[in-house]
Amino acid sequence: MKQKYKNYLKNVVVPVLVYGAFTGVVVGTLVYFFKLAAEWLTEVSTEIYLYAQQNLWMIPVVFAAVCVLSVAAYFLQKWAPETKGGGIPRAEGVLRGILTFRWLRTAIAVAVNSWISYFAGLPLGSEGPSVLLGTALGAGVSKLPLSHDSWNRYIMAGGACAGFAVATLSPVTGILFALEEAFKRFTPMIFLMAMSAVLFGTTVSNLWGAALGHQPAALFNVSEFMGQFQMSDIWVPLLLGVFVAVVACAYNLFVFSVGHVYDTKLKKVPQWVRLLVVFVLTAAIGLVAAGGFNGTDAMYGGGALITKLAKNGVQSIAWYVILILLVIRFFTIAFATGSGATGGVFIPMLSIGALLGAASAELFVAMGMDASLYGTVVIISMSAFMGASTRAPLTALVFVVESTWSFSNLLYVGVAVFVSYMLCEVVKVEPLYDVLLERMAEKQNEGKQHKILRLNCVAAAGSFAESKSVRDILWPANTKVGEIVAADSVKRMDDDGEKKINAGDSMTIVVQTYDERRTVAELEDILGSQPQLHGENANDKSAQKQ
Repeated sequence: MKQKYKNYLKNVVVPVLVYGAFTGVVVGTLVYFFKLAAEWLTEVSTEIYLYAQQNLWMIPVVFAAVCVLSVAAYFLQKWAPETKGGGIPRAEGVLRGILTFRWLRTAIAVAVNSWISYFAGLPLGSEGPSVLLGTALGAGVSKLPLSHDSWNRYIMAGGACAGFAVATLSPVTGILFALEEAFKRFTPMIFLMAMSAVLFGTTVSNLWGAALGHQPAALFNVSEFMGQFQMSDIWVPLLLGVFVAVVACAYNLFVFSVGHVYDTKLKKVPQWVRLLVVFVLTAAIGLVAAGGFNGTDAMYGGGALITKLAKNGVQSIAWYVILILLVIRFFTIAFATGSGATGGVFIPMLSIGALLGAASAELFVAMGMDASLYGTVVIISMSAFMGASTRAPLTALVFVVESTWSFSNLLYVGVAVFVSYMLCEVVKVEPLYDVLLERMAEKQNEGKQHKILRLNCVAAAGSFAESKSVRDILWPANTKVGEIVAADSVKRMDDDGEKKINAGDSMTIVVQTYDERRTVAELEDILGSQPQLHGENANDKSAQKQ
C-alpha cells in the first residue's frame, strides 16, 4: 500500500500540482501578452483600412504592404510548417499523439505569423493560436528536470486548456475543452491537469491585467442587450436550431470541399501564391465602404462584430448588410483556412453563427417576436452554431454563459444547441475540427507506410501505468489494449468495471504506427522498460506492413 501511494504521488500529484501549475503560470503570462499584441495590431490595422477608404492614394500602399506580409508569412511557415492552418485541430492532433511538432519553433512561429495575419486583416482569430501556443509551451515545460516522458501529453493538455481559457476568458470552458473536444473522454488525471493549469493560468492573466489597469470583462459584453425568453417564445430556439443546423452543415461541407480542392486540383500551386491570393483578397474587401457596408466588419476574427450584432436592436445594421457580411465571411473564412494561413477559426466560426442569428432575428421580429430578444437570438445562434459545427454541445452551453456573464436564457440556449446538434448528427456531417485534423495528419504522413504491430508487454513496478485503468492512460495514437493477464491470476477492475493495470500484469497491445521506434518508446514511458521489444529479444513482436 505504501508503494502504491508513493507511485500515486509520483505519477499524479507531482505532475498535476507542480508541472500543471507551472505550465499555467507560463501560458497565462505569454498568452496574455500575445493576445494584447494581437488586439493592438487589429486596432492599428483597422485604422489603416478606414484611412485608406477615405484617402485613395493609400490603396496601392495597402496592397504592397499585404504582399510583403504574405511573403513574410510564407517564409515563417517554411521555417515552421507546424503553424499552417487552424491552431485547435493541430493542438488536438498533438495531444492525441497523431501529430508531431517542434515546440519552441512552433511557439515562436505561431505567435509571429498570427500577428502577421491579424495585421493584414485576415478573418482569423487568436483563440486557436493561443491553444497551440499553450500546447507548445506545455511541451517545453515537460522538458524540465525531474519530469517524465509519460507526463508529456498531460502537461501539454494543461497548456492547451490554459491557452483557451486565457484567450476566451472562459476557465470552465477551457477545462471542458480537454474532456469533450481534445480527448472526447473523462479521466481523473486529464481533468486535474486541465484544472490546475487553467486556474493558475487564469489567475496569472488576471493579475497581469490588474497590473496594467485592465478591468475584468466578459468576452462579449452584451448581457444588458439580452432580453429574457418566456416559455411562449420556445418556438424561436426550436426554429433557430433548424436554421443553424442547415448553415452549420453547409459551412462544414464547404470548408471540407475547399480543403480538398487545395489538396488535389490546386496541389501544384505554391504555398506563397495561396497566401498571396488570400491576403490580397482580404485587403480588397477591407477597402470597400458603401451603402452602409464597411469591409472592415468582414475582416479579423469577428469578436467585435459579434458584440455589434448583439447590440443591433438599438444600433441598427441594415438586414441586407447582415446578409452580405454572412456570405462574405462564409467564403473568406473557408478560403483562409484552406490556404493554410496561420490563425484560428473558433471566433470566426462563431461570427457566422452570430450573423445567422441577426438575420434570423430580423425574420422572427417580423413574425411577432419581441424586439428586445434580438441580442439574445444572436448569442443563442452563435452557441448553437458552435455546438453543431464542432459537435461539442456541452462546451457550447458553458461557453455562452462564460463569454456573456449571463445565465438567464440557458434553457433556450440548450434547446437550440440540441436541435442543431441532433440534425447535424442525423445527416452525418463530420465535425469541423476532426476533418481538419485528418487533413493535417494526411499531409504529415504523406509518402510514409504504416505498420500494424502486435506487442506483448509487461507493466513494470513503479511505472506510470501501475494502478491505473486502461482508459485513464493516454496511449500512443491508434492503440488497442487487448487481453490483460494479471500477475497473480486474479483479474482486477476499478470501481467502474474498467480493466486495471498492476505491476507484473502482461498484456497484448495492437497499434497502427508510422514510426515504430517512437511508438515503442512511448509504450516504455508508460509501462516501463520492455527489453523483449528490442534487438535479439524482439521475438514477441510482429509487424505487418499495410
